[in-house]
Amino acid sequence: MRVTVVVPTKNSEEFIDRSLVSILNQSYNDIELIVVDNFSTDSTKQRVLHLVDGFLEKGPERTAQANWGIQNSTGEIIYLTGSDMTRDYDFIKKGVEKIQEGYDAVYMSVKTDCEVNHFWGKVKALERESYIGTFIESTRFFKKSVWEELGGFNESLIALEEDFQHRLDSNGYKTGRINEKEYHLHEDDSLVKIFKKAFYYGKWTKAYLRRHGKRGYKQLNLIRPNLKLFLKHPLLFGGFIVYKIVQYGGGLCGLLTRS
Repeated sequence: MRVTVVVPTKNSEEFIDRSLVSILNQSYNDIELIVVDNFSTDSTKQRVLHLVDGFLEKGPERTAQANWGIQNSTGEIIYLTGSDMTRDYDFIKKGVEKIQEGYDAVYMSVKTDCEVNHFWGKVKALERESYIGTFIESTRFFKKSVWEELGGFNESLIALEEDFQHRLDSNGYKTGRINEKEYHLHEDDSLVKIFKKAFYYGKWTKAYLRRHGKRGYKQLNLIRPNLKLFLKHPLLFGGFIVYKIVQYGGGLCGLLTRS
């Protein structure tokens, strides 16, 4: 089964080399690699052209980029990943095997890369650990036919994975899970950056909550299912509380800018 890997990019020169090499070095060989760039002004295009099977340009947001990449794909399976991600060597192989077991999509967990060692990065790393195996996770590895049946990603939303997972579950599709993981190569290193990112995503929150109500509010809940993980790290737990206050403050401000 061919897997098309779709990588949306925008000014991604800092991490795109590591991300694409991690894809090309996978143990699974039948891979088509497509980068969909949002008109980068840095060296992203020059860095990726010699590595990919297809280079496309599309905007204005990642959801539109993902849909455009999948529309131009030839694979039976789609793996949507970030330009700042690496993954375990058998990641794609295990994902394909899970699909072959009869699943329509596959959960994958994301961890913070071990080289991220600043304080807020460690806080985020622990939060990512608390997501593993919970409803917070969403698929980005799925049958192309399922994406077609669901009408693709909703381009009116920016939280494309969460919305897509909700629709998968609501329509009775089966999502399996693999132990292999992705690794996020960087995390925000200041409260200002955390606030700004939350502000940006907050502008899209109202539309998401309008569509997904109870599930959406549950995902926003501060009390994570694995909160006990934080109790083993009191200093990081304190940082986590500050992190979430800033994050929710930024999200609320962003939400209030939307009518």
